[in-house]
Amino acid sequence: MFRTGGLWSLVAGIVLVLGPGTPLRGQDSGNDRLRQHFAKGDQAYREGRLDDAVREFEQVVRLRPDLAEAHAKLGVIHYSRNQFQAAAGAFREAVRHKPALARAEALLGIASMRAGDLVEAVPLLEKAAARPPSADLGRQCSLLLMEAYHKLGRLDAALDVARTLLADDPDDADLLYSVYRLHSELGSRAVAGLVRSAAGSVRLHQVTAEMLESQGDYIQAADQYRKAADKDPALPGIHRALAVALLNASPGDDARAEARRELETELDAHPSDFHSIYELGEIEWTEGGFDAARTLFSRAVELHPDFVEALIALGKSAMRLGDTAAAVPHLERAVRLAPENEAARYRLSQAYRRLGRSADADRELARFRELREAAASIGEIYRQVLRKPVRAQEADESQ
Repeated sequence: MFRTGGLWSLVAGIVLVLGPGTPLRGQDSGNDRLRQHFAKGDQAYREGRLDDAVREFEQVVRLRPDLAEAHAKLGVIHYSRNQFQAAAGAFREAVRHKPALARAEALLGIASMRAGDLVEAVPLLEKAAARPPSADLGRQCSLLLMEAYHKLGRLDAALDVARTLLADDPDDADLLYSVYRLHSELGSRAVAGLVRSAAGSVRLHQVTAEMLESQGDYIQAADQYRKAADKDPALPGIHRALAVALLNASPGDDARAEARRELETELDAHPSDFHSIYELGEIEWTEGGFDAARTLFSRAVELHPDFVEALIALGKSAMRLGDTAAAVPHLERAVRLAPENEAARYRLSQAYRRLGRSADADRELARFRELREAAASIGEIYRQVLRKPVRAQEADESQ
């Protein structure tokens, strides 16, 4: 929503100060009366006397029905009172009398949108978003255009607008929420389409498993992945996904043994699947095979040098085997790639400490604790929203 004062500022470029060079030339008594009503209307608006402001500008348009600037002023006042239909009518008159008023045209799109008239609003908002009369007004029109597309079910068009806005302001919470909602709705539509057209298909089992994983129900997720793997054993990634679900569902020996078999099956078909190699390394680490784990983590990093979790694991395993100096470059790279990764910061602080680099260790440990504190309140929400393709490394201050 707009702040009323903000809209008044946006329209300022439309409304010309009545004086030399304005549409009212000369010094006849009629023009003097117009100037007086205009000045009184501006003063009343600034003082919050909106009824008085309306009366003054209505006097102006009675005297000069073709004065577009006066209609625009009335549009702003109506909008500030949430009288969107009246505002749209006033802006419409402004544009009719002076089509060159690009700001008034954009504001007509805004008011029409708020009045629920998408047929009138959308083309005006599209025009203003493509050729904004000002940066602020262009952004407001783009935001409302995204909302209009969403209401019309044009989700791809809404996402295009959102991506353009995010390019300029990637941390805007409202925009990020809108993008999340749009993607969620697109995902829901796709799932509904799978249910309608491909009930019982391997893809429906797969997406059901992924949804269960996002809810933390790894046992049921593993069951759905098994069904998908039974239907299409050659589906890339399906055996690895089943293995990850099994490992998340249970820490026991049986789960690890089954997961190992699934990962080996995946690698038989896709030898360069670095995620599967990493997961095998995690199994080896859990079972005490630290040398084998280091070899597997190293192979995963060779295949994908920017694989943050494998870099952290490789650093961790090097430290476990007493090769702290070798661990540092991997952990430093992980921190460069993912500055907000708690585990990377914590492991790097450990490595620095062992090498006697106390100042560096203290810096990384302080940053780790800042990240942990900041993440504590949103951790559960984050885990529900973000489904990871592999099990993430963790930082345990007791280790």
